[in-house]
Amino acid sequence: TTGLLVQEVERMNRTISELLSFSRPAVLDLQPVNVAELLTESLQLVSADTASEQIRNSLHCEPDLPRIHADRDRLSQVFINILLNGLQAMEHGGDLEIIARKSSSGKRIELQFHDTGKGIEPEHLGQVFFPYFTTKSGGTGIGLAISQKIIFDHGGTIRLESVPGKGTTVFVELPL
Repeated sequence: TTGLLVQEVERMNRTISELLSFSRPAVLDLQPVNVAELLTESLQLVSADTASEQIRNSLHCEPDLPRIHADRDRLSQVFINILLNGLQAMEHGGDLEIIARKSSSGKRIELQFHDTGKGIEPEHLGQVFFPYFTTKSGGTGIGLAISQKIIFDHGGTIRLESVPGKGTTVFVELPL
């Protein structure tokens, strides 16, 4: 019971921290960021989960992707959140694929995070970025709302496409 209590307190602390970061204006620590490197690190952080859940992951980065001016820690938070959401959607294994490339205009970097999980029902798709909206038991419903805010603070965009029973793709665009 002590371990459970500690876990619950840690979960509550995380939730409160997330709420505070969502409500206050962001002060970004902007620096040159290698997106391919950051995606690799984010994938490594969740790789223990992917291996234990029989999830195959792949990362395809266009060679020589230019660095972007961004807050490395905040972007890492977004990437890990998207990856964890994908993993949680694949209860019986599956594929998690990340693609990173320069946009056709050459002014943005386009990222795609695709999972072969259970997908999101059409009536829920429009609500996934709302604070506190969740379909996961034990979920806080704040992760994607915070991710959207971080991406917007960077001058980027984030959107989802999903087919129930087939999977979800998260599209992120960030300016160069």
